[in-house]
This record gives sequence, structure tokens and C-alpha cells, in this order.
Amino acid sequence: MKRNALIFGILTGLTLVLSPAVCFSKPIKVLAQFPMSGPVGTLPEFGWGFIDGMNDINGKGGVNGKPITYFLEDMRYSPTVEVANFTRYAAAEKPDELLLASGYITGALKPLIEKVNKEERIPWLDGSYSTEIFGPEGGPSKYPYYYSLGATYGDQMRALLNWIKDDSRGKGRVAIVYSPTEWGRDPLDMTRAHAKKIGLQIVAEEEYAFTATDATPQVTNVRKAKANYVFYHGYSGAAPYTAIFMKTAKQYLKTATILGTHYTTGQYPILICGKAVDGMVGVATRPQVDDMSNPMVKMAHEFAEKNKRKEGIKDMFLYMEGLTYALIFHETLSRADKAGQLTREGVKKVLDDMIWDYHGLFDGRSFAYKSHTIPMLRIYRCKVEKEVEKAGRKVGVGTWLPISPWINAEIELK
Repeated sequence: MKRNALIFGILTGLTLVLSPAVCFSKPIKVLAQFPMSGPVGTLPEFGWGFIDGMNDINGKGGVNGKPITYFLEDMRYSPTVEVANFTRYAAAEKPDELLLASGYITGALKPLIEKVNKEERIPWLDGSYSTEIFGPEGGPSKYPYYYSLGATYGDQMRALLNWIKDDSRGKGRVAIVYSPTEWGRDPLDMTRAHAKKIGLQIVAEEEYAFTATDATPQVTNVRKAKANYVFYHGYSGAAPYTAIFMKTAKQYLKTATILGTHYTTGQYPILICGKAVDGMVGVATRPQVDDMSNPMVKMAHEFAEKNKRKEGIKDMFLYMEGLTYALIFHETLSRADKAGQLTREGVKKVLDDMIWDYHGLFDGRSFAYKSHTIPMLRIYRCKVEKEVEKAGRKVGVGTWLPISPWINAEIELK
């Protein structure tokens, strides 16, 4: 994926071009940013899913007959790049045309607080699940134009701590391995407080960097602390440092359960870690991509097949994630247009009032967006069936099996 902006002007055929709605309406524009390269790995699937979703939407009439012009940026998992990209578009585009923007990193939310929430006042959808921004101390009263597409990292950790308490009968000894980033540190205070509340002991906390080539020091300290449950948080499941940590943990923490938050609960850890992640427990804010009974998962596979992406996709989750952004952009803009409020404030009102099932994403359960988070999560256990040779190296084959129903963190998480 090229690092420069991928700008897609939309032409959806003579019927749309000649439509009065198209000829006499202002352009509808959106900006999406995903980490398609950088320290998280090479992840073009994000962009493919978004592009295919937007092209399909425009091919079916866009927003009630009006096409969407979309801009796609690779923010390279860099807050600096994400901030610079948005600043450039905000300066270049008219406020009554650029109606929605999105990002994908916790570290960019803080430097953009004033720009997004006070200067531009543009609804901003984000792949960050920051507890600080979207949790009890933040939320819509403090950051009225920020919206997260999942349950906060704090809620994810609380759900896993509750599971540990049940699994260990209250005797779990917990360690936390986290990245020295905004993302990694984000849920630590809430995790410590909730562990104390439910009677679990945190016996070790270890920083482990994205640049690490050896996880022995961290794993050794966790072992010395006699932890039997180990959180691994603030990491991409696709990056080499994850394989290094998991394989080291498998070797030296033979009886411990490794636990991960959303971005390590997917196919990439299975591919790169193989048997080392067998038995891992994780929480996810999306269904697993081999659950073909889920309407959204089925839709993602159909889109990938139709657009001839299947051969290039390593992790269908990333493709589905890009598609989910296209779909929520479309749903929001369509509702605002039908209400006669196709403006930034009209889009914000739609999001604030939204109750939606997201095309069946949570097995038919709907969520309310009033808190500016999609508060749904589910706990899974990893099952690695085997390792096979592929392109000269071993890759894992397996899945994540649900061990809880979908949980609405706002209602059901205690």
C-alpha cells in the first residue's frame, strides 16, 4: 500500500451522474486512516476491505442516490502521521463536505483533542479502545466528537479478570506484560483497581517493547513471581515481537494461561506463533472470521470473494475491519441525509442516538452508541490444530472458540 494518500473519486455510472440528487447536492466526503504498514506489520487488508465496501456502497447508490468521495490514508501506526494527515485534509476540504473522519491509534487522540472536538467539530470514529478517552473519566461529556468502535481496553481487561477469578476459584496470580505506549499503559489503573476489587493479586508488571528481539527477561520475572495468568496487552498479533514472546512463554511458563485483548485475539497470532498460542484466552470486540453463521462474517467473505482478494488476505479480520468502517460511514450518513441533516452536527446527532445491530455483527444483538463506544465483547480460547509448512516456514492452523456469550459491557459487566 503506497504511503501517499489513496484518493478515490467515485463514478458509479450514467444513472447516478444524471441524477438530480447528484447534480445539485454538495459532495459527501469522508477520511479513513488505518495502520497498513509500520511497527504493527504490513497489513493492506484494512484498506482492501474499506475500498471494497465503499465501492459497493457507491455502486448501489451511495447515500440515498448521492455518491461518497472517500480518502484513504496509511497512518503507519504513527500518531504523528495520523495527526498530520488529518490536519492536511481539514485545511484542504470544506467543513460542509468533509463530514466524517476516522483514525486507528490511541496516541493520536490526545494531540487531536482540540482540533477535532473544538476547532473542526467533526465526528471521529476510532479503532482505539482507550479507557482514558472513552472510559468513565472521558466519554462524550469531555470529548463530544470522539467515538470508539469497541469496548474500552479497561472493560476488556475487567472481563478477563472476571474470567480468571472464576477459572482459578479466586486464587489467580496475575502478571501484566504491556507495551511502553499509550495503548499499552491505558488500562493499567482500571486493571489494578478491578483486580483488587475482586480479590485477585497482581504479582508482576513488565514492559516489553516493540523493538524487542528477546523476551527472556520479562518471562523470567513473571516466572519468578509465580504468576499463573499472564496478560499480554498493547501489541499487534501480526508482529515478530509477539511470536518471540509467545514462544518464550510457552517454553518457560508451561502451566500459565496467556491472555490477550482484542488485537491479539485473531488469526495472525495463530499463523506466526503456531502451537505457542494454543490455549491462550482472549477477548474480542468482533466475531471470529471463521464463524460463517454470523451475517457480518459471511458478508466479509462474500466481499473478498467478489473482489478477488481471497488469495492475498492473511487475516480476514483486518479485511472485515475495513469493511465495518465503510458500513458505519454509510449507515450514519444515510440516516443523517434522511433526517435532512447532512452536516457534521447532523452526523453527530445520528451517532449519539444510534441503536443498531451492525448487520448482525454481534449475533443479532443491538447496541446503543450514547456512550460513544460499541460496548460489545466476547471471550475466546485459542485452539491450534497443527503447524504446516508454507513458503519455507511453519505456520499455525487453528481458530478461536467462544467461551462466553456476547457481553454488553455497559449493562452486564460487573
